[in-house]
Amino acid sequence: MISEDIPSESNAVLIYAPSVAFFIVTPIFILFRFWSRVARRSSQGWDDTTIIISFFSALTVQTVMVVSCSYGFGRHIETLTTDDKLMALKLFYVAQIFYKLTANLARISILLLYLRIFIQKWFRRCCYTLIGTIACYMSIASALSIWQCQPLRGAWDKSIQSTCISLNKNWHANAGLSIGTDTLILMLPMQPIWISQLPAAHKRALMIVLTMGGGVVIVTSIVRMTTLDLATKTLDTTFEISSTMWTIIEQNLAIICTCLPICRIPIAIILPSCFPNSNSNKSSHSVSQRIDGTRVQTGAWNPYVGPRSAQGLTRSVVLPNDKASEEVILGSLERTDTPSTLASAAGVIRKTVEYGVTYEVNPEANP
Repeated sequence: MISEDIPSESNAVLIYAPSVAFFIVTPIFILFRFWSRVARRSSQGWDDTTIIISFFSALTVQTVMVVSCSYGFGRHIETLTTDDKLMALKLFYVAQIFYKLTANLARISILLLYLRIFIQKWFRRCCYTLIGTIACYMSIASALSIWQCQPLRGAWDKSIQSTCISLNKNWHANAGLSIGTDTLILMLPMQPIWISQLPAAHKRALMIVLTMGGGVVIVTSIVRMTTLDLATKTLDTTFEISSTMWTIIEQNLAIICTCLPICRIPIAIILPSCFPNSNSNKSSHSVSQRIDGTRVQTGAWNPYVGPRSAQGLTRSVVLPNDKASEEVILGSLERTDTPSTLASAAGVIRKTVEYGVTYEVNPEANP
């Protein structure tokens, strides 16, 4: 029953607005990601599987919170009937669990993408360490969200006697760890990119994409962290929901920014000066060399394709262009020892001479 002394105002728009917006925007970036895979004839990996799970988890959070608004979430708690209040808070309890999955799976996805691209041992060890740490924390955080109260009903029904963990400490710890891991994920690939042999324009593009993505998520997490005190200390828990709004924004931005390194085409439209086309690359940055009978183009933005094969006296290598790999934005960062790099390191000039031999199987006798 609604009390006459308390206005029936609602903050539900704080849930509806970001939920509806990201119901539209986030799937677009997911589709761009997989369209890029198909267009470049690239196989899907665990990073794609992980981001899909994260995406559906985010959809669950948004759907649950939108439904909770129909039970009064966003309105003053005193204006709600007991049944509506319990249902709204129960749905909020469910959303907390899926939020832990969404954010952490997005982080694991970007690290799995790094593993497909970078080959430096120290870098891969860092990625595996972070993946293990995030996976363990995700499991612990999810368990704490599920069993935050004993009995479980105490998580949404404060009228019963229950023993609960401190949500204020739990949420602040989660926010702090999220900001810390996001910062590490953002900074991790900067050194390999900086020392790579990519053209300066491509280095700038990579750093802009990563900084733009990771930086936005970090800032959003910090803003969300500032709203947690109000959410955990207020008695009007269904009305003070600004932290929930930032939760929806943060998780969707994490998914979108995880897709950015693969979605070169939309980024190239937004930042054309940072992504010169392949023709301009060839005219301004590419130098063609012929080494050991192989024509190699240096300075081009091509991903690593593995060792070259040899057959008889002929060697050949095929380097794909911009459209050949799903890691086109982050490709070609690893250093490979080709004959040209070995020769350059030794300070020598290599010269290759090709010989052709022809002969007759049944030569006729000379007259």
